[in-house]
Amino acid sequence: MRALCEALHLMTICSPTFAQEPHQLVGTWKLLSQQAIVEGEAPQNTFGEQPKGYLIVTREGRVMALFTADNRKGGMGDAERALLHKSMAPASGKYRIDGTSFVFTVDVSWNESWNGTEQRRHFRFEGDKLIVETALAPSIMHPGKTAVAKLVFE
Repeated sequence: MRALCEALHLMTICSPTFAQEPHQLVGTWKLLSQQAIVEGEAPQNTFGEQPKGYLIVTREGRVMALFTADNRKGGMGDAERALLHKSMAPASGKYRIDGTSFVFTVDVSWNESWNGTEQRRHFRFEGDKLIVETALAPSIMHPGKTAVAKLVFE
């Protein structure tokens, strides 16, 4: 009996911790669109009309994202690989929910300068869609202007 109690105690210590009730954000979300909304301009489809990708949010507190542009072409040369790198955005890290934002600390990403940073994303639900937006920030594609990235998932 003592061995059984010790085994049950060990299983309790070693098992992952789950939230009592998972947040509505938890799940696997398929990317439908990704737009840059630049001040004074029409929204632009960052990765084309039909980007590919997923956002995975776990009960254990990890977020993992991989987004790629539509119409990508493979290749092994430096130029082809550079184009492939420019047409994707993967990242992962531990997250917390803060009101209508989820904040994650990046531990691995496509861009080494993101690693170790904290990223805040605002989210809302519209029917069965998840809308995620970045904060307004300087645009890397339009110097001197600000932009918001808007992603829609199902």
